[in-house]
Amino acid sequence: MITKGGTYTGNYQSLSSDVPCILVNTNQPVILDGCNLSGAGHLIQSGSGANLTVRNCTGVALTPSTDNTPPGHFLDTYQSRNLVVEHNTLTGTTGIVVNRWQNTGTGGTLTVRYNVATNIDGRWRNGTSSGGEGFTRASFLQLNTVLGLADVDIAFNQVLNTPDKSRVEDNINFYNSSGTAGSPLHVHDNFVRGGYPVPATAAGYTGSGLTTDGDANTAATASAYLEADHNQFVGVGNAAMNIAAGHDIYYHDNRLVSSGLLPNGQRFYAGFTGIGVFNYYQQLASVFFNQRVENNTIGYVRWGGHDPYDDRQDLAPDACAPCAATTIHLPNPITLDTENQEWLSWLAKVQQNNVTLGPLNAGNTPAPTPTPTPTAGTIANPGFEADNKETASPTGWQKTIIAGIGNPSYTETYGTTHSGTYHGTHYSVLPYEVYTYQVVTGLANGTYRLQAWVRSGGGQAIAQMQAKNYGGAQLSTAIGATPGNSWVQVSLGNIAISNGQCEIGFYSKATSSQWIYFDDVTLVATQNTAPTVSLAAASTSLTLGQGTALTATAADADGSVAKVEFFNGTTKLGEDTATPYVLNWTPTAAGTYSLTAIATDDAGASTTSGAITVTVTASAPTPAPTPAPVAVGGNLVVNPSFEADGQEMDAPTGWQKTLAPGTDNHSSYSEAYGGSHSGSFHGTQWRPEGYEVYTYQVINNVPAGTYRLRAWVRGSGGQATAIMLAKNYGGGQLSTPIGASISDWQQIEITNINVTSGTAEIGFYSKASKNQWIYFDDVELVALPATPTPTTAANTVLNASFDDDQAAVLSPRQWKVQTGSLNGPWVSYTESYGGAHTGTYHGTHYSLLPYEIYTNQGVKKLPNGTYNLKAWVKGDIRYKAQLRASNYGGPTLAADIASSADWVQVSVLGITVSNGQCEVGFYSNGPGGQWLYFDDVELTRQDAGSPADNLLMSSSDPAASGLGLYPNPANSQTSVTGTFAQNDNVTITVIDYQGTQLAQFQRTAVAGSNEFTLDTSSLPSGTYTLRVVSSSQPVQVLNLAVVH
Repeated sequence: MITKGGTYTGNYQSLSSDVPCILVNTNQPVILDGCNLSGAGHLIQSGSGANLTVRNCTGVALTPSTDNTPPGHFLDTYQSRNLVVEHNTLTGTTGIVVNRWQNTGTGGTLTVRYNVATNIDGRWRNGTSSGGEGFTRASFLQLNTVLGLADVDIAFNQVLNTPDKSRVEDNINFYNSSGTAGSPLHVHDNFVRGGYPVPATAAGYTGSGLTTDGDANTAATASAYLEADHNQFVGVGNAAMNIAAGHDIYYHDNRLVSSGLLPNGQRFYAGFTGIGVFNYYQQLASVFFNQRVENNTIGYVRWGGHDPYDDRQDLAPDACAPCAATTIHLPNPITLDTENQEWLSWLAKVQQNNVTLGPLNAGNTPAPTPTPTPTAGTIANPGFEADNKETASPTGWQKTIIAGIGNPSYTETYGTTHSGTYHGTHYSVLPYEVYTYQVVTGLANGTYRLQAWVRSGGGQAIAQMQAKNYGGAQLSTAIGATPGNSWVQVSLGNIAISNGQCEIGFYSKATSSQWIYFDDVTLVATQNTAPTVSLAAASTSLTLGQGTALTATAADADGSVAKVEFFNGTTKLGEDTATPYVLNWTPTAAGTYSLTAIATDDAGASTTSGAITVTVTASAPTPAPTPAPVAVGGNLVVNPSFEADGQEMDAPTGWQKTLAPGTDNHSSYSEAYGGSHSGSFHGTQWRPEGYEVYTYQVINNVPAGTYRLRAWVRGSGGQATAIMLAKNYGGGQLSTPIGASISDWQQIEITNINVTSGTAEIGFYSKASKNQWIYFDDVELVALPATPTPTTAANTVLNASFDDDQAAVLSPRQWKVQTGSLNGPWVSYTESYGGAHTGTYHGTHYSLLPYEIYTNQGVKKLPNGTYNLKAWVKGDIRYKAQLRASNYGGPTLAADIASSADWVQVSVLGITVSNGQCEVGFYSNGPGGQWLYFDDVELTRQDAGSPADNLLMSSSDPAASGLGLYPNPANSQTSVTGTFAQNDNVTITVIDYQGTQLAQFQRTAVAGSNEFTLDTSSLPSGTYTLRVVSSSQPVQVLNLAVVH
């Protein structure tokens, strides 16, 4: 605690969320200069009347000591009378809070400038708790009820937030705070990049770059007299700049840019608009007035937006009246490169204005503690555990920052370790170049091997492990992208130490947000062991003109394999330097060939494999006999599980591939890496650079009939296209997408493939960027039993999927809107944003302000009878949303719609129409930020039979069927229970309410009681029907609800 004025410096730490590192409790002038601060709570806190200067300080937030608590503020003040915050760095904190002000008439004011903030983070250590959001709203700078303060200067601050490593609300927020008419609060020449929800791929987010805020009901107490100019807000979700409250606000000459993409290239769905002016708190006209928005340059991508171009929303729809006349709209496209150009222009501005960001070299930072000398001949702190904490200066290691701002080299727990608690990291949200190293001394001269476990996101210009200053030339090995983000071991062998020492290290030259992790580093003396190698051919009997894949299996127990060469006798056929070691070879003459492979390791030792014989004949072999038709359920796929070769193959038996120009041949292969769905191997499509590949097989002699194609898959997600497909069967190409499922195998299927041509081509196609991947395994093409063709009840709703207009519109065809007293009809519209259930567009209810809306359609000329109303919905429902049926001759019927991030189906059943019509619609009543999507609306006559009803052909009453279902609703699995009179084969089919078969299970029943467990983890939340078929009893039906 500081109780008297003066200048203070030093290192301060608090491990309690309730105790600040420094508490200023005096009205005398206090200067904190060159302090190093780390804490679980507030780093600096001051009480009433403080006259405080904080400069050249470094603040790092530690993990909170209690649950449901965010990291602390860098600076938390209450009723200050003078405050200067400049040339500081703050990392992982909840920013600067200026809470109220003590106006003494002595000329005190607020200055915040030249600071560097990284990852403003309001997340709790325990994540989301019951009933909570899992975070506290945080800002880089918030003024709360600071009224009538003149000469405020907020300038040349840099704020950089990283997706999923930060959680900021408004980066800069003014809540019921004001300057004066003659001296407005001045916010200028700041750079802010990033404002994301958690996870960053989520659609809901209420933050911004800068917002005037507050619920004051008088002009004197409202946010007012503020000028914001020449700022840059880049990649910020929801809105770059908002005026949500107050008067006499002037935004001009700012640059607002968002590409609609996360730094890794994934789409960013939380963006809404570049700039908005809206009376969020419904303040009176005497409180909310005189907003000016002029000469701002904007390029803001919102997927599904239309201002001024498709997928743009530079200005808030119907909420930016002062904006349009002088706004400068950037031309398309707005990309990540556009965002990066803003960064470069910011760096140029800083240089041109002779500004130094962050602490000045003249600060009084104490000298660092000398690094302890490690034991001779060993690596100091090889697993980064010695400090027992995250640190920028791990014991035993040094670093050289060659380029960049801030500290891109440190230890942390984030992202898991190879062993222990901590690992080394190279990472920054900015471009950087750094070398982390140590010199190992006291080594006996001899040959050594350097190894480390690493992970990398890839993409760096250079990422290496290095060995040098050992008496020989520098050695290095690249650290590439690691598939599936798994830890892999890299190795440098044959380090011939002749001077008793070796400098080992990790070097990165990278652009923004690229990273490597390193852990468990070893340097050991070796006596080199030669590698092992064996050789196999995909086919050893060829007809002249045919080729075969030669695959070598090579390993090195004490290092790595440098290359594998392939020979015919003494004639070299080719070589491969990376696993899988494959040579596609086509002999040029008939005869018998003796083939070998020679593997050479990184220390120069080599081994020759045993010879294999390949026979090439001049005449075509006798064609294989035509296979007999298979029984229903028999799999027609050759090598469906990629086990036939007994090893990893570039060209697995039965499968072919087609490569796009420029795509490497090793983009499709079989492997064991990452684990298979069954057996030892699976199919893979992956490259460290962009690629396009199609892996397939053509199945001949397929009897005419209906077939189903299924496979188990995993994938990174993010590809432009990743699909399983079926074609050339006598009908049009069918496909199903392969989505992101990094750790769990998921089964996908294409059903009702009506084969009429005697052949079927099945395959997997990827058009992907670097390091994107799919795995596939246990592929099956099976005949389906004949089923009666269902009669589909006609859907009577017009424009049911909101695609008739082929555009996002405020007034979709066939639908009308009734508004409440708080809003206009713009709250209801169609859009593609967030993805439709089917097709391109869906209906939407959404506003930043509270609203009430009803979107409806009157369906006419209905035959009297009983109808069912169904629709697919998802949303964030904070008060009320309903699917409604009315004006049909009875009372209004409604189904409440609950919050759901996934599409789910809701229903209003048993609508007895007696007047030949029915009004169907969607009703929403909620606060600002509530949203509802709706799609695929259907009103069908119940007694006509829906597709599902006709497939089921039976009562769905469990008591009538004699079967039970538990649990119901189900999450990951459910069990069907029942009694069978005799041993029997049972088929259980899962059908949705469109009549689509989603899954089928084969079970064997015994005479007596039975229980069949079914996997429901891959079914979306919704309502389904189970159709249970056996030979000993009638078709039986159960209704199943799935809730995840």
